Formats: sequence, structure tokens, C-alpha cells
Amino acid sequence: MPSHHRMVRSDESFGEIDLSEPMEGLPAFALHWATELGSKPSNLEELHGGINNRVYLCSTERQKWVIKGYPLNTESKRDRMKAEVQFLKFANKVAPDLAPNLIYTDQDHRCVVLEYLEGKAFAEGMPPQADAIATAVRFIQLLNRDYQLAKKFIEMDASEGFLSLREHIANVNQRLKAMSCDHVANPNKPMAITLTNQIRTELEQVQENTHRLIDRGIISDDIDPSKRCVSPSDFGFHNALMTLKGVRFFDFEFAGWDDPAKTTLDFILQPRIPILRRGDTLYMAWDPEQQQSIKNRCLYLGPIIRLKWACIILSPLNPARLGQLMAIKPEENYAKVIRLRLERANRYLSSSKGAHWE
Repeated sequence: MPSHHRMVRSDESFGEIDLSEPMEGLPAFALHWATELGSKPSNLEELHGGINNRVYLCSTERQKWVIKGYPLNTESKRDRMKAEVQFLKFANKVAPDLAPNLIYTDQDHRCVVLEYLEGKAFAEGMPPQADAIATAVRFIQLLNRDYQLAKKFIEMDASEGFLSLREHIANVNQRLKAMSCDHVANPNKPMAITLTNQIRTELEQVQENTHRLIDRGIISDDIDPSKRCVSPSDFGFHNALMTLKGVRFFDFEFAGWDDPAKTTLDFILQPRIPILRRGDTLYMAWDPEQQQSIKNRCLYLGPIIRLKWACIILSPLNPARLGQLMAIKPEENYAKVIRLRLERANRYLSSSKGAHWE
């Protein structure tokens, strides 16, 4: 395994590289591992990452890898690197053909080196074929086949892996409160106001109905922690590729222990490649004795998760979130970005209204 040192010797054309400072706009972790893998900074290609990480393709004439870097962990933030490493170690053991291989973990540079997956992305807005959905079902089954083994690998809860319906409602309320229309351009402001008011009104109705049913003992607010599942979280075909060997899933920094109903609903309701009319297939991933109780819980959790996804689409209405986006891509026209998000949220709320999670 390559050594982990701060100063490395690359080929003669680059000489000594000081990895304490970025070079050519590249972060230190990517430079370090490009050299360790026998590549050059010029061979690094930034791939699409999120606000909280940076991802690079690293190549030589013979091989390709993915280098993924994570932010420094703080007390106020979940350790996404730890979550992804735990999940990949487990997935590589129980479902090795369905997730990228974890090749190296580097705590010093807060990054991992992953197998590069060669494949085709699924078309946004287009439901995948039945065989691809069957692969997603198999992935969930393999992850949850041996509970005791999973406990040895997975320590962390999934991101926002609430066990309580009230907590899920509070989370959507919190997202709504963080939104503002003040920074929205005047032509887009009426739609922003209309959509946030629509979500707020629907959430108030859902909250009133849910609290009433809980108080009357008709439904349970939370689930027993022993009933949780191992969840990839943010699970769907937006984080998948069709390769020559079949579907492979990736991006597990939100993974961990979660409510099976939430895992099911995120798969059905995820807006980029939603499975709105065929998501009930995922129920087949669960133990037959659990299927009915998970379906029943989805009836009440579904309307909450739907509104949460609408809020996620509208995240640029949160000034802090918009600031993060602008820091990453300052060249973007953010008035246009907000308009496109508003249009997307409007379509999503309309198309997901009759989502099939029963």
C-alpha cells in the first residue's frame, strides 16, 4: 500500500511537490494520491461532487481510480467519510458486485481511493427498467440479510435517520423556516412565495393529522431501534451507473441505520429519477413478516418525506445554502438557478401527489 507522507517525489518534470498547499487549483489530497498512484496532476479531472466533498478521476495509461475528499470533521457536523467507509467495507463484503471497491482510506488527508466505475448514467426523469429496479431490491436484501454481521461493520445512523414521525415533521418545518424569498429576483418571487406557502399549508395539514392519529393511539410515532435496516440513504438511480456488469450504486456518505419505511420512500420519491409508479417493488426487499408494517408506516411517513424532498429542491431559498453553492460555482447565474429550482419543485409537487407508496 502507498505510504502516507506529506512530501512526495513525483517524476522529474514536477520535482518536489509540497502537498500542504494546493497546486494548479487542485486540493492537497488529490495531488497526494495522484502521485502515490503513479499519475500526474495534469491527469486529474474533477468530477461532479456535492457541496461537502470534492471528487477526482485519477488515471494512468493502464488504470483509473476515483479520489474522494471530505471536509474536516467538526462537532457540529456528521462524519461523512466515516459513514461512507463503514458502509463500503460492509457492502464490499456482502454485495461486492453492486458498489465500488474501497481501495485506500487516508485519514490524514480525509479522503478515500475508490474503484472507477465505467458506465452510463440513468436518464433524469426517466424511470429505470424493471431489471434495474430488481437489482436495487437485491442490494437492499444483501445489505440486510445478516443483522449481526451488519452491526459489526455499521456503527452510525443514517443522515436524518429519525425513528419518530414527529421528528421528521420537525425537520421539514426547520427547512421551511430557513427559507426566504427576500433574495429571489422579482420575476421569480411570486412563484417562490406560492410554493413555500403551498408546502407550509400541506405540512400543517399533515402535522395535524399525524399528531391526532398518534395521540389517539391509531399509529405509532416511532419504531423500535431493533427494527432498523442498513440503508445506503439518498438511495436511487441518481447515484447509480449501468455498467457492462450491470447496475452499480455509489455515494454512501449519508448511509447508516435507518427506518425501512424511510429507505423505501426515499427510493420512491427521490426527485431526479423517481420511481413514483413502480416503487412498491422495493417492498419485496424486506422480510415478508415486516412488509405489511413497513407499508402501513409508509402511508403516514410518505406525505412528510414528499414535502421534505420539495424543500431539498428549493434549498437555494435558504440564503446559507445558496452561499455555499455560490462559493463552489461563483460563475453561475443564480437567479436562473433559483428559477429552474422553482419550476422543478412545482413539477415535483404535482407529479408526486399521487405517488404509489401504498
